[in-house]
Amino acid sequence: MPGAGKSTVAPLVAARHARAAHISGDVLSYMVVQGRVGFNGQPAEESARQLRLCARNMCTLANNFADNGIFPVIEYAIDNPGMLDYMLAELRPRPVVFVVLAPPLEVCRQRNAARAVEHQVHFDFSPYYRAMREQLGEVGWWLDTAALSPEETADLIAARAHDTAALRTDLPASCAAPSGGALGPAAGGGRGGP
Repeated sequence: MPGAGKSTVAPLVAARHARAAHISGDVLSYMVVQGRVGFNGQPAEESARQLRLCARNMCTLANNFADNGIFPVIEYAIDNPGMLDYMLAELRPRPVVFVVLAPPLEVCRQRNAARAVEHQVHFDFSPYYRAMREQLGEVGWWLDTAALSPEETADLIAARAHDTAALRTDLPASCAAPSGGALGPAAGGGRGGP
């Protein structure tokens, strides 16, 4: 969700591990310098293809880092079970932690409005916020960060995500409720829009 704090918190979470990498889906998607079609762009088929390519690239990087002892923190807005299932399959058999930064919609709007104009999201993301809650609300750890600083949020995630947000990677997202098991080298973040 725009304004949830993903791009601020993800590198802070990574910094709380001895060896870690921050993988930004936005950075990867902007590597397409000619012909890029972003989230919600046209043609819709190309937008979906590029979103899937970005997800595959994030997972490939995460797998490479994890295989070499570096804890990957994926920062990306995963707004539907299909995308989460795809990423879980790409990351399998590695354990996955799914943390959704989930302040109330009004807080996201306020944070988005406070950004520099060039970093603001200029569409109504409330339908995505509601759809994300409806489709993924029981998956992972939905952390309300409205009253937390970015540092407090990162501390909380680093301390509790292993026990609170571990997903079963042998099940589809609709069934992959937190397992409470040990966390492995991959993490995900939620988003209702990009």
